[in-house]
Amino acid sequence: MRKSLQVKAFLLLLPFIFSVKVSAEAPKYPALREWQGQVWLTGKDSKRLQVKSKQVLREKALLETSASGSVKVQLDEKRSFTLLGSGEVSMPVISWESGEAPVVILKSGDIYWEQNPKEKGPFNVALRSDLFEFLAPPGKYILSINPGKAFSSVKMLDGSMEFSALNGEESVVVKSGQQVAFQGVLEGGEIAYDVLLKGKKIPKGHLTAVTAVDAKDMSRAADAEKKRLKDLARQQEKSKAALAQLKRDGVICTNPPGKFNECSWICTNNPKKEKKACLVSAGAICERQRCNANGDWAEKTLLDAEKASSICKAQPVVAPCDY
Repeated sequence: MRKSLQVKAFLLLLPFIFSVKVSAEAPKYPALREWQGQVWLTGKDSKRLQVKSKQVLREKALLETSASGSVKVQLDEKRSFTLLGSGEVSMPVISWESGEAPVVILKSGDIYWEQNPKEKGPFNVALRSDLFEFLAPPGKYILSINPGKAFSSVKMLDGSMEFSALNGEESVVVKSGQQVAFQGVLEGGEIAYDVLLKGKKIPKGHLTAVTAVDAKDMSRAADAEKKRLKDLARQQEKSKAALAQLKRDGVICTNPPGKFNECSWICTNNPKKEKKACLVSAGAICERQRCNANGDWAEKTLLDAEKASSICKAQPVVAPCDY
């Protein structure tokens, strides 16, 4: 009788146990899959670090690229966007449970959105900037904004979308092979707005005429994608060869590479323009770690300004431990 009751109780608990197991699985998206050049990520800990590895984004993220840099963010299995050179994009809210990122804010530069025009994403994504705001439609297109010139545009490579200024009543439909822009107004060096009731803002300016995307631009986009994939494959081969060589040299820790019982000194929150020293006096943080037998950087120790100035640099330093 007691055994029968135990079996029944276990069966009743099965759905709860299963649901807990499923909910405990960490989300796989949004994830940084590919990058070129210099890319910086400011995450939930507010530390601005250069991207050096694939990773899943959690809670929030701010991405920045150098003039020759780019980074691809896989939002889910069906959608991705690539932040191109000299760009800045923010994902202010990322669900801890599901990984959903419902808002993407383009602060400056260009993003290349990729999604099969015939497929819908699992959740809506609002694409925002100081000049536009709309739900991201499926398709392939390049969105641009230059706050310094109060200018935004879209080049539709595949699919169609309705484009307008932020909160504007006038809109146009842009189809495959077409482009349109919004030219705003600067007042005192800032984007000018008409402020309506309840604080609703509409940028001053006008939509341009819809024109055909230059054939050279279309070809350039295709060539750039081919070059990106080719460079990525070459980079992956170099990384594999470098990793194999490091293993032969006895290196067991990565990012940065180090041997067993070596220490690394990492500088974070350093001023952007500083390329040599770790300026702890200006708010930078210097941490020392030891490479343990498991190949992990462990025993993190925060160094004071005096110790940091003697060994910590803007770039990671790996050397015999100082203790």
